[in-house]
This record gives sequence, C-alpha cells and structure tokens, in this order.
Amino acid sequence: MEREDNLLRNVYGKALFPNMIAILGGTINVFVDGILIGQCMGEIGIAAVNQSLAVYLLLCTIGSLFAAGASAESAHAFGQREMEKGKEYFSLALELALVIGILLCGLGVLLTPAIAALLGSPETVGLIEQYIRITFFGGVFKILLYIPYFYLRLEGKMRQSAIAMLTMTLLNIGLDYVFLFRLQLGISGAAWASVLATIVACTMSFWFLWGKDTQFRFHPIGIKGEKVKRIFTSGSPMAANNLFSALRIIALNSIMNLVNGSSMVAIFAITNNLNEFSICVQNGVPQTGSALLGVYHGESDTKAIRRLLWLQFQAGLLLAGLMMAGTLLFSGQIGYLFGCELDVRFAVSCWAVSLLLGICNNIMSYYYYAVRNAVMANLITVLRVFFVTVAVAFCMVPLGERIWLFYPAAELISALIWMGYGAFLAKKQGQKSLLLLEENTGASMQLSVGCDAEEICGVSAGVSEFCEENGLTLQQSMTLSLALEELLMITAEKTLKNQGRMDVRILRIKDGALLRIRSEGIPYNPLEHEADNLDFMGVQMIMKMAVRTEYQSTLGLNTLIVEI
Repeated sequence: MEREDNLLRNVYGKALFPNMIAILGGTINVFVDGILIGQCMGEIGIAAVNQSLAVYLLLCTIGSLFAAGASAESAHAFGQREMEKGKEYFSLALELALVIGILLCGLGVLLTPAIAALLGSPETVGLIEQYIRITFFGGVFKILLYIPYFYLRLEGKMRQSAIAMLTMTLLNIGLDYVFLFRLQLGISGAAWASVLATIVACTMSFWFLWGKDTQFRFHPIGIKGEKVKRIFTSGSPMAANNLFSALRIIALNSIMNLVNGSSMVAIFAITNNLNEFSICVQNGVPQTGSALLGVYHGESDTKAIRRLLWLQFQAGLLLAGLMMAGTLLFSGQIGYLFGCELDVRFAVSCWAVSLLLGICNNIMSYYYYAVRNAVMANLITVLRVFFVTVAVAFCMVPLGERIWLFYPAAELISALIWMGYGAFLAKKQGQKSLLLLEENTGASMQLSVGCDAEEICGVSAGVSEFCEENGLTLQQSMTLSLALEELLMITAEKTLKNQGRMDVRILRIKDGALLRIRSEGIPYNPLEHEADNLDFMGVQMIMKMAVRTEYQSTLGLNTLIVEI
C-alpha cells in the first residue's frame, strides 16, 4: 500500500503549494485592499470595501460556475477516455463566460447607483458606488480568469498558474500603494489597481494555457443544451459558494448593525478579510485534488479516491491548525494592521477556532463536487456559507459582543446536518459510508513498479495468476503480459529516464481487461512512435492485438491505457 501511495503523494504534494499560492494571489487582493484602504481612509474605508465585496463575489460566481463545471466534466470525460468530449467543455465554457460576462458587467455599470444603495449605509454609499463601477468595467476579465485557472490545474501546470496569480498580487499591491498614497485617488485607486492587476493575470494565464503541447485550444462549438446543463450542474457548488458568500456579507453586515452599529461592522470586515486570506488553505487543499478525484472517479478507482481524500484531510488539518495557532497568537495586533483601534481579539479568535471544522466541511464539499454529487456538495456549501451561519448569528444577537461565537457554532451545526443527511442517503442506497461511492464490481489489481528491468519482468510474470483467477483467455493473458512489459520498459526509459516509479492498475471488465500505466516525468507517447524503428515492434504487436490503445497527458501525468 505504501508503494502504491507514492505516486499519489508526489503528485498531490507537488501541486498543493503552487495551487495554494495561486489561490492566495486571487484572494489577497481583497486582503491587501482592506489593509491599505484601512490605513489610508480608516474604518469607513474598510467598511465600504467589505460592503462592495458582494459585487466581486458575484463576478466570482459567474466565473466559477462555468470554469469549475466545465473542468469537472472534462476531468470525468478524460477518466472515461473520452478526450474530445473533455476538450469541447473547455470551448463551451469560454464562450459562455465571454458572452454572459460582457452582458452582466454592462448591466452592472448601468445599475451601479441602485446596487450601491442596496449594499451600503448613508456613510459608505458614495464610496461603494465608486468602487463597484470600476469593478464592473473590468469584471469580464475576472470572470474569464477562472477558465485558465481551472484548466491549468487539469493540465498539471499549477506552477504557471501560481506565477500568473503572484504577478497579479504583486502588481495589485504596487498599484495600491501608488494610487492610494502617492496619487491619492482614494477608493477609486484601489479599484483600478485590482482591475489592472486582474487583466494582466488573465492575459498571462491564457498565454500559459495556450503554450506548447496544450490540449485545450478554443474551437467555436455553439451552445449545446445537454453540455450546458452538465456545466451548470457540476459548477453549481463552486458558484453557490461565491453567491452565498456575497449574500452572507450583506446579511451579516445588517446583523452586526443590530448589535453595535458601525464598530461591529468594522470588526466583521476584519474577520471577513481574514477569511478571504484563509481561502488559500480552505479551498487550496481540496481544490488541488479535485481534478485528480474527477479522473479517478471516471476510472471507477475507489481505492485511489479514498487515499487521495485521506491525504487532503492530513494536509488540511495541519495547515488549518497552523493558521489557527498564528491567528490566536497575534490576535491582539491584527486590528492595528487594518488601521482599526477597536478590540478585535475575541472576534478573530472565534473565527480562528472555526478553521478546523471549516476545512473538514470544505474538503467534503469539494469531494462531492469532484465525484459529481452536486446535491451533497451544494448542501454543505449553502449550509455553512449562508443559511446556518446567518441563522446562528441572528440568534446570537442578544449576546452582544459575544456574537462571534457564531463562527465555530455554524461550522459544527452544518457538519452535523450534512452528515446526518449523508448517513440517511447511504442507508437508503445500501452503502456503508458517507462517500456514497458506487463500488466497481470488477476485480482489480494495483501495484507500484520501479524502473528496474528485473522488477518489471517479475511483475509481468505475476499478471498470469490474476488473469487465470478472473477467467481471461490465454490469448488475453499473453497480450496483457506483453503490453505491461513493453510499455513499462518504454515508460521507464523515455519518460522517467530510469528514475522513479510507475503506477499500474489492471481492471477486469465485461469482455476482457483494462491496463492503465500512470507515471510522472516528461510527456511521451510511445503509441505515436510505434512505426519509427525496430525498438517499437512490441508496441506494434500490442496495437494490433488490443481492442484499444490510448495515451493521455493530464494533471502533469502520463497515462497509457490498453483494453484487451
């Protein structure tokens, strides 16, 4: 088992921190805006930015709906070896994001005064109007940015995504400083800084995605009803998270006003900024594995799904625990960072304690999203992000300044509700766990193989016993052994340069067997070179004897598939 986990751990570990950095690059804009505007304009400035955040999250809702939905469907299609279908989802998502983004942002510019009046108070409405008008002007780029962000992860190019998002962060900070403190443009300067930085990051991300050897080129395909429906269904958990986050900000601002007016609104703005900052962990940990989970789900590899989910819980609890400890340690200084002289220690401490439960809820929400169980994913999202949180906060209004206990209480209550419903569904469907997975009924064999020729030959010989136990014919057994030995040898030499290990899975299917060989290393497709020279005679024989042969390069991994 330990050896079988090596590839999974390596792939997830290498992608985790680049993905967290990429997410941080997207969320730290809000965090930095809050700090710099607070330092420049005081509590009224940070309150205005927090009240404007609903518009920013609306744009995130649209972008994540199309990008997350399409990439989830692409990952699942790749897992089922339907490559062209997976690529079509990319083009369709780009078409939808561009058309709807332009229409939505144009309408937003026209309705800016009305939206500002809805979001703000008499003291902040003017500032909000300035901020969101500029946000709408550049909003289509925020929506489009989600497309390469999700598909770079599916391509295994998280490092490039991190570079683009870090560039956006640094540029946003630099422009914030120039526009706010040098040119003294006020809140409009902060909005322009965010828009210009987003445009640069969007351009860079598409440049990286459409670089050499990409699988995802744009080809106009028109609106296809069934595919649009699949995108909306699969993307709904991500979109719901952003949409209900926007509604939560509006609702909690109103609730805080009931407690102690503008001072509580300002403290809530600080905890909300901390929450945005923490998304690099809360979303980064499960997002890193979501595309891989989608592929494994398409392959019906439930063992790999469980192992990857356990890796996410290990990483998530560790990182959330470190963030909680840091916040508790410096809770007394956080208010001054935002230019606020109010005592925020109890509020940020309550928020920090909620992180451990929050990461667990979020990991399961992303898990259900990846395995296309939109009902459970949406249930967790709407409970913890909006309904339970707002309801608990409202019930705690009589507690006055102790209302911040709603943070951990809401996460706990949300977990109890979705787990109860999940247990009900599991019992109803005759399943044994909350994962709600349909177990593959076919026998399977999984192992990890090194690049040593002797080890490869030994594994090939051992396949005969699996074939005999599962009723495969002698011809199928010979073909499987030949395919395994030849492709492992080529992968070890051409892809791994004789260093590393390869993940092998053999699955008994209806009329035969399916062989999957997965490895890290440089992209290399031996099926394209089968006619090059005599070294590939074995590959030529495999392609003639097998029902189907296929090569995939997804998630930064090489995958060879042979159907016997």
